Amino acid sequence: MGFAVAYQTTEQISPALQREMIHAAKDLSSGRTWLSCEPPYLMNENGTLVGASKPNFSPHPDDVASAKSEGLPDGTLSDTLEILCELSRRFDVDWEISHDHSAGPLGYIRNGVCDDDVTTQCDALTDLADELGAEGFDLDDL
Repeated sequence: MGFAVAYQTTEQISPALQREMIHAAKDLSSGRTWLSCEPPYLMNENGTLVGASKPNFSPHPDDVASAKSEGLPDGTLSDTLEILCELSRRFDVDWEISHDHSAGPLGYIRNGVCDDDVTTQCDALTDLADELGAEGFDLDDL
């Protein structure tokens, strides 16, 4: 079952600023295993930065063991949102947030602050994934 949370800057930004933001996103993403969610990955699309992060609802047991052996914190969807908030603060850009099944934006990150609706929906998604994983459901088989 594929599902991703998407994000894009609300305005076009210069290529130089895009490069800075992509580098900063990579730096901010380091130091985590990113087992539970893909880290923010940004690319240029018609002058805006866009990206998507897919939660990993049922990681492979070998990946879980490898992540535990690294001794690093897991990267989650909440971490992805916090990285986008930091990029918003640092570079004075705003983000529009959506997901595969939303009919338009869920909300925005403006001036480094994430809308409550975005946080609530992403937290609910993370909680659901945790609960289903604890029960042994493999959402990729649905």
